Amino acid sequence: MGILTDIWFGLGHFFLWTFENLLEPIAHSFDWILFIVGFGLIGWWLYKLASFGNKEDKEYKGW
Repeated sequence: MGILTDIWFGLGHFFLWTFENLLEPIAHSFDWILFIVGFGLIGWWLYKLASFGNKEDKEYKGW
């Protein structure tokens, strides 16, 4: 029974170390990447929205 608990506690400590030392920095970099992608998509959407216009803009003939 002692060897099995040692294995489980060893796996638990390994997963905890992996989360704290490997997954957190990867997650922070993905946060920044997704922020930049999202910012670019919002900018693209606003550009397309401004270039598309509404119904009155399309029917406007000028003077």
